[in-house]
Amino acid sequence: MPLKLSGSLTVTATRDQVWSLLFDVESMKQLASKIPGVKIERLVQISDDKYEGTATVGFAMVKGKYDGTLTLTEKRAPEFVKVHAEGKSGANWTSGDVSLTLAEEAGKTILTYEGVGNVGGTLASLGQRLIDTVGKQIVAQGSKALAEELEARSKK
Repeated sequence: MPLKLSGSLTVTATRDQVWSLLFDVESMKQLASKIPGVKIERLVQISDDKYEGTATVGFAMVKGKYDGTLTLTEKRAPEFVKVHAEGKSGANWTSGDVSLTLAEEAGKTILTYEGVGNVGGTLASLGQRLIDTVGKQIVAQGSKALAEELEARSKK
């Protein structure tokens, strides 16, 4: 069941600051923990372009513990990265690809994202509308957390 996501956010931080934060494991854990319903239990960088982790993701009655990987499939510092993600939890699985483009404008960074996620297994039986709603909430809350963290770091 595909889920399409796209959007942009403007952050009061330089493009280099944003780029650096995107690949810092501790920062990624902290950012993800600010998203309601997401708890990162483990996240490790296993190579220059690959991360492994375990996270509990849940909203209302829909909750699961996922083991997964993030692989950087294309990277042009500090302007573009494409990420492939996969996760499994019992009878459920997720996968997706997202592209992030960073443009600097007057000391601020415009981060544009576009991607497609897939959900399978018993989770897919919940229906497209619920999956779309929850997915978009996660992205919105994650974007807000990212912007707040970047702005706080740029003032240090």
